[in-house]
Amino acid sequence: MKKLKSLLATASLLALHTFASAQESSVEMADVMRSNGKIYVVVGVVILIILGILGYLIRLDLQLKKLEKQQSNH
Repeated sequence: MKKLKSLLATASLLALHTFASAQESSVEMADVMRSNGKIYVVVGVVILIILGILGYLIRLDLQLKKLEKQQSNH
């Protein structure tokens, strides 16, 4: 679980840095999507995908721990 927490912290810092540096440049497509309100849909979909992947990884980690515990008991 420590590895997962450190991975999440690193990913969060990297994402914050990426978002901060992305604010400096002006991208025409992003401006158009922002003016139409569609940027929020894109951000929402990206967040849902990331949360889905993180949920899957956490569930997989829990299942692996359960299997390792069962194997060590036998």
